[in-house]
This record gives sequence, structure tokens and C-alpha cells, in this order.
Amino acid sequence: MSIRLTKNQQQIWTLLQQLGKEMSAQQLHLELRQNGSKIGLATVYRTLKSLHLEGIIQERVTLLGESFYYPITEADHPHHHHLNCVHCGQSIPLKDKDCPIGRSLIQWCQSQNFKVYYHTLEFFGLCDTCQAQQEGIKI
Repeated sequence: MSIRLTKNQQQIWTLLQQLGKEMSAQQLHLELRQNGSKIGLATVYRTLKSLHLEGIIQERVTLLGESFYYPITEADHPHHHHLNCVHCGQSIPLKDKDCPIGRSLIQWCQSQNFKVYYHTLEFFGLCDTCQAQQEGIKI
């Protein structure tokens, strides 16, 4: 990474990389406190916002309005995709990271002189468990 990070940004970026999964600001704050950091929750939110604006981390907002963050790395490809159940709120990350629209979208954005940090693709419906629970129920 060629961007110069503040101490707080570096600490949060490193923690996100070490944990290797998306985390909410509250979860990150708890992890930081357990590791001896005295960073406050408001600082965690501000730092996540600044890292997001720099294109270093991605933010994903769930159906319930909670934000989750994870670092953008070269290996990730600059996007993340989910299947979201509108009944139970479960969010299932898609395993296949080869997005069918990724290359064409990035090429189009470049033709518009727009630098893409990442993109998301979200599907909304019912998970298999909720489908089974609603089986026989007519909507």
C-alpha cells in the first residue's frame, strides 16, 4: 500500500487484515480494547470512514442498516458479493470472486476517467432455511 496512514488508521487496517473477515465498528472497537488499545469508538468510526474514502477498505451495509468493513487487497479483486435473506437477515458471501460484470464495469469506468476502488453486487431474497419455513404458506 502506497498511502501513508496515521497511527490509528494503521492499527485498524492491520487488525482487519489479521482477522481476515468483515467486522462492524463495534466488533473492531472490542478487538482493539482486548488488544490493549485505548482508541475510542468515535475514533474507530472516523477512522473507518477515512479508510473507506481512501479506497483502502470496503463498507457493506446489511438489511438491518449495520455496516461491516474489510480491507481491499490485490488478492480479493476489488469487490465483494452477497446473497441476503430478507426474512432472517442472513448475508451469505458468494464464493466465486470472478464477478461477471467486473471487468466490463471497470473498463467502462476507466473510459469515463473514473477510478474504481471496488463495487458490490447484492442479491435479495429468501435463504434455504426461510424458504423451508414458508413452504406451504401462500404470500
